[in-house]
Amino acid sequence: MDVKIKLSSKRLNSGRCQVHFQVKARAGNSSWYGYTLAEPNDTVSEVVSRIRNRFSGAEDKISLHQKVLYHMNEQNRVRDDLMIFRAPTP
Repeated sequence: MDVKIKLSSKRLNSGRCQVHFQVKARAGNSSWYGYTLAEPNDTVSEVVSRIRNRFSGAEDKISLHQKVLYHMNEQNRVRDDLMIFRAPTP
């Protein structure tokens, strides 16, 4: 799926960045928004790549169910965890 991605972020006290993203399909009216955490050494292109990979191959059928919202054990944390929500239609 070809998508357009818009990012904004804020630095947290932990040093990580909370990244808010908006994704709009270039074909059709589908749009989503979501959040992910970026480590201090992550580049913008790495964050965009994680988001793009989640949407690649999807034909407007993005699963809005989150695999895991919270991890108590850091080693179980998956690097591409994203919280994704369907944007309300106008």
